[in-house]
Amino acid sequence: MRDDEKHSVNRPSTADGRSQPPASVSSAIAMIDDGNALEEKGQTAAAMALYDAAVEADPRCARAHLNRGNILLEGAFFEDARKSYQLAADCDPQYAAAHFNLGNLSYRLGEFDLALKSYEKAVRIKPDFVDAFVAMANAYDGLGRTAEAVKSYRRALAIHPAYAEVHFNLGMIAMAQGFYDEAVENLRRAVAIKPDFGQAHRTMGIALSRLERLDAAEASHRRALDIEPKSEGILYELAMILLARGKPSEALPLLLPELERGPTWTTKTAFASCAARTGFLVDDARIRVVLKTAITEPWGIPYQLCRSALSLVMLDRRTARCVNLANASWPARLPQATLFDADGLAAVETDSLLHAILEAAPASTIEFERFLSCARHALLEIASSTKGDESPDLQPLRFYAALSQQCFVNEYIFDCDDAETLAAAACRSKLQSLLDAHKAAPPLLVLAVAAYFPLSTLRNASRLVEIDRPALLDAVLRQQVQEPVVEKSLRAGIKRLTPITGGVSEEVRSQYEQNPYPRWVKQPAPEQALPLNAELRRTLPFAQFAPMQDDSAPVGLVAGCGTGSHSIFTAQRFRGVRILAIDLSLSSICYAKRKTQELGVSNIEYAQADILNLGDLPGTFDLIESVGVLHHLADPFAGWRTLLSRLRPGGFMHLGFYSELARKHIAKARADIIERGYSGNPDDIRRFRRDIAALSPTLEQGLSQFPDYFSTSECRDLLFHVQEHRLTLRQIQSFLDEIGLHFLGFELNLSTLHQYRIRFNDDPAGTNLRNWELFEADHPDTFAGMYRFWMQKPMQESRPSG
Repeated sequence: MRDDEKHSVNRPSTADGRSQPPASVSSAIAMIDDGNALEEKGQTAAAMALYDAAVEADPRCARAHLNRGNILLEGAFFEDARKSYQLAADCDPQYAAAHFNLGNLSYRLGEFDLALKSYEKAVRIKPDFVDAFVAMANAYDGLGRTAEAVKSYRRALAIHPAYAEVHFNLGMIAMAQGFYDEAVENLRRAVAIKPDFGQAHRTMGIALSRLERLDAAEASHRRALDIEPKSEGILYELAMILLARGKPSEALPLLLPELERGPTWTTKTAFASCAARTGFLVDDARIRVVLKTAITEPWGIPYQLCRSALSLVMLDRRTARCVNLANASWPARLPQATLFDADGLAAVETDSLLHAILEAAPASTIEFERFLSCARHALLEIASSTKGDESPDLQPLRFYAALSQQCFVNEYIFDCDDAETLAAAACRSKLQSLLDAHKAAPPLLVLAVAAYFPLSTLRNASRLVEIDRPALLDAVLRQQVQEPVVEKSLRAGIKRLTPITGGVSEEVRSQYEQNPYPRWVKQPAPEQALPLNAELRRTLPFAQFAPMQDDSAPVGLVAGCGTGSHSIFTAQRFRGVRILAIDLSLSSICYAKRKTQELGVSNIEYAQADILNLGDLPGTFDLIESVGVLHHLADPFAGWRTLLSRLRPGGFMHLGFYSELARKHIAKARADIIERGYSGNPDDIRRFRRDIAALSPTLEQGLSQFPDYFSTSECRDLLFHVQEHRLTLRQIQSFLDEIGLHFLGFELNLSTLHQYRIRFNDDPAGTNLRNWELFEADHPDTFAGMYRFWMQKPMQESRPSG
């Protein structure tokens, strides 16, 4: 923020040694003095009346005209204020304050050239008018004449070296030019003069962050927060610094008061980012409440919050006892009475954070999966007995309803032996008989069947919605009965843009028809969409790219949209964007379209198409995204070339590829799967997971670091995919060189980027892939998810010579 406020150099004495004023002039001066006193008390109307009277008493009284102008300006009567200031200057051409305030009025209206002329008159009259030099610098800065702005600020400092705001403004200019060391030097001077200058401490923290001096940046932001404790911006920036420093848990208690007072997008995002990387060691009731809200609304991606939330759930000794019992007895299933005592049942029934996790995303730890598998068996035991409809104190419906939703979300990944399978089938038959007979079903029976089979596979499943039931079953029935009907109804309306190529494309299509990927429930939406150029600058602050000339209505392609989480996020991320989202699988597209309608997103068109056949489509796109898709083609680079043919010159591309180095556990598991002859059906996926738990705990531990391991469709995509390529950074660099794309940078967490920039401080944009190759060799899990990176197509495509 520049020091551009109207300064109070507006009431200079007119008694400067000239001849004694006549009575009318003396009367005007007295009225002005009285008006000043009233204005200081906030009695503006009364003050204005006195200034008007002063003008009537002495029409040539410059002070009266100037003071009238000040009040008019405060009331936003700009033209009237201008007339009053001009009258003041006409009455006394040597009245520096009149020219200065005229300049302030012009500056406020964005008339920077006019403002400069007025300020120049003021400093000619009064060469030591420091505020006029500052204001002149602000006007130069507004015109983009940075060098002249700096010169004017320095003239102000020559007059008044201890002017903290001027040092601050010089720091801001240095920041804008990328001279962060110079910015820090100027900002240090500002806070040395004015220790409670919160904005200067904050800006210095930002500059220090850019210099990767995060310890000093943290100290600056903490000081800024002490001065401005309610500043959401400072709070967010401090949280991000703590996150980058590997201290996310320290940010959470700082954020809690603001979140409890009234959460905003800024504080919610900061909390979700830090909570996702925190393993909790102390059970904090306030954190529990906020984290539950973060998952249910949601503030972040639920699966990213899952492990942290489970670490907090495990701090309840009653729940921990149940989990530990289940794991100690594994793979045996404990009877319900042994697994849960009264305290254990009460804990899981009343833990709303646990319920939120189970409803939103697969529970992604081995120990908790085993506990939930045992809890499901306990539910089956109750439903199979004659006690299935006994009193509510024996029936923790809230927990079991959430558990049934969990089983549907993870697509029944939990291990299940033959005896359990037979018991579940018997319950299903019992429920089917009740439906066929138009009879009500015990709630626990419905939940038990829903925990082993999708309710939509039952005949007359819609009758479950029609009969009386506890409200706790509503979410289960909506998810397992009503939503599949909606998806089926959407199928006929999906148009096909291209034929589906045989071979690998057809095999991939078949896989995703059987297992749409991923079966997501919730995802956060940005507070507001940004224009494409601004969003790329936010995502890649150090990247060098040519902005899109008109980014008001970009056209985007999401190639391989799956179940829609990516296409919806892209549609919500870029202001004015229109998205074409394509996929091979109709089942996936129908899921995506249902979720799109559910969220009220209207700027996406879905269609079935094969990436390899997109080259025949007319038109090009400003933005193409294909994350986690091309490595499933027979030839990833052929798909990349096809997409590139549809990208307009100057357009942006966002891709994601598997890393050979990061997926070493995956490669080993895939080799074992082929050697042992497992197929990709749900039974074999469960059998494989059971076998490696018994035969290779180390491999299981490695695979369990991937959240995809904890649901059937995602585990199939992770380990059993019909086609997978893993790339190296060297291959990516070679292809980029060949096709002439400009690499803009990776999307990575702040901590990783900080570590990289410390090691390669000559590459702040993080675009040197040879450096990244060295970094990945030392940190093999850096790209455990994928290489996710942005590129720009040159405006002029290179042509082969000759």
